Amino acid sequence: MKVKVLCTAIVLCLYGIALSAQKGPLSLEPLPSRSIIGYAVLMQLPPTCQCLKTYSPRQKQKQGPVFSIDILISPFWDTVREDRIKNRTIQFGGSATPWKETIMFGGWPIPRIIFTASNFRTSLEGGIMKALNASPSRTMEQARLILDGSIWHALIGAEGFFGQEQILLISKGVNFNADFRRRSFGGQGWLGMKFGDFNRSFIAGRYGRGYAWTGGETRFVIPSIGELDWLPLYLEEFKTVSISVEGKVKVKWISQSVRFDRVEYERVALSPDPLRFGENRLEEMWLRAETEIVPFSRVRFLRGVVIWTKDFRDQNRLMFVNDYSSVRVFLRLAF
Repeated sequence: MKVKVLCTAIVLCLYGIALSAQKGPLSLEPLPSRSIIGYAVLMQLPPTCQCLKTYSPRQKQKQGPVFSIDILISPFWDTVREDRIKNRTIQFGGSATPWKETIMFGGWPIPRIIFTASNFRTSLEGGIMKALNASPSRTMEQARLILDGSIWHALIGAEGFFGQEQILLISKGVNFNADFRRRSFGGQGWLGMKFGDFNRSFIAGRYGRGYAWTGGETRFVIPSIGELDWLPLYLEEFKTVSISVEGKVKVKWISQSVRFDRVEYERVALSPDPLRFGENRLEEMWLRAETEIVPFSRVRFLRGVVIWTKDFRDQNRLMFVNDYSSVRVFLRLAF
């Protein structure tokens, strides 16, 4: 068996050699001088598979700066009671006898102007207003400026105010009348932390220190002589320490913000007798909630704002300037 297989293999080898001899010698063609790489680049190969399309996540665009003008609709303001001015205890703050009353003011209040960006916010408000249907006549002039900005999460800001109020015929005598005037100014600076966007949703905390000055004067009016010069009644200086926490949540048609403030006042010149000259340390706390509503989807620049304030301690800030009532309503024009 082995012999037959071996013979068969020999015969096949001889047959292959014979066929090669008939064809002649192999002729090797020279290789092309051009590289085939150039052709490969120009050649468009048909795709063998379709790659899956990838979608990048849609990035949320930041809202641009917003410029707002708030027009006050409710005309009510909190101020110091008339009897506290007549008794010359306005500088004692709210720790003594009943302190505040709400009066309707009219006149030319400056609309509250607010500019808000992602990491910066400023507001200006004030005006010249006169008490309506009130006797004696009261006229107040005041202004307040607030600046608030953040770098990364660090928050820094400042606030300043000025106020003046004049009350004519605060007291009447047999042959004379008396007018009253008070002037105040002050400010504070703060540091804090902020997370979020002023124009959207955020939370912030502040710690500040400041200074406030207030002084009262009286002027006698004698019919036979006329108006005399202003005479000083009191002059007080205070160092202030403030803590505040603020948060805001904004959705499509409504935004809600809440802020809690606590302020301590300490007299620069300590009073030797708190009963005669007032307490050396005063304190106030309040909670303020602001609701902004966009009632018309096609007129988004027209908005309504309602601010509600709840005081937990005496409104000692009334020693310096008058304040809005516990509920105030604004018409906001936002651009």
